[in-house]
Amino acid sequence: MPRLTITTDKKNFEVPVGSSIIDVCENEDTSILFGCRDGACGACMVRVLENPQNLSPISDQEQDFLEAMAARDDERLACQCRVLGNVTVEVSQ
Repeated sequence: MPRLTITTDKKNFEVPVGSSIIDVCENEDTSILFGCRDGACGACMVRVLENPQNLSPISDQEQDFLEAMAARDDERLACQCRVLGNVTVEVSQ
């Protein structure tokens, strides 16, 4: 099983392939906030520190929102990401 590491919280979790980051964070005590589940608010933006290729591809909706928010290339919306392999993230500032 892949590992999701959240450096902001100094935590890592073994998760089934395809798990959404939002579901993991809702079941654990993490500092990643969620205002919605549809990629429209930006509260859950994370910076991908390691293995961005191990997250699900960016949807058109997520890409549009990230562009509108002037997000960095290494930022994603945790509510839109699914874990496909080991990945390390931190809460974006």
